[in-house]
Amino acid sequence: MPIQDEALTKTFVSVPDTATVAQAVAALKQADGHGFWTLLVTHGDGHVEATTFNELAKLVDQFGPALFAARLADLPVPLNARPAIEADSVDAHTAQVLADRNTMLVVTSKGVPVGVMSSGVREVIMAPSLVQLYGEYLQLHEDARAAWRPSGKQPPTQPCKHKAWPELAASGKWVCSQCKRPIGKD
Repeated sequence: MPIQDEALTKTFVSVPDTATVAQAVAALKQADGHGFWTLLVTHGDGHVEATTFNELAKLVDQFGPALFAARLADLPVPLNARPAIEADSVDAHTAQVLADRNTMLVVTSKGVPVGVMSSGVREVIMAPSLVQLYGEYLQLHEDARAAWRPSGKQPPTQPCKHKAWPELAASGKWVCSQCKRPIGKD
């Protein structure tokens, strides 16, 4: 018997890896989601990676306005690869065993995510969402950086000792916005 909807958690947003962080936040906002929701990033080859919007919020504090314009494929930290399985290929018990082994299992229907199954019981902590924290500052314009306001947050000190928000260079590398030196590992 295929996996039934009742066995699935529907607190997720799925976007392609070509989407920007701003587009992912727009999808969360449209779904009326929260920070604990899972962001599923689907790749053209069919594999799926995941994080939570709360984890993205931590990156905004570190990378500032440039993060909103960054493609999910270019995030400065790796996303967690998650196994995916077609809903009609296994029963719910087998799927739960797979979820327990892998912490999370993405369930798809014809390759499109329709839900997730997590291992064990997960305690949900209601914290402000990325939309609540940055939604009033991020107006989801074409260039999100123009609408972003730091709400009293100061830019971090970069390895080059400049106090500046990083920016994403055309090369796809994160650089200091003042001196354009690369930040982090090359």
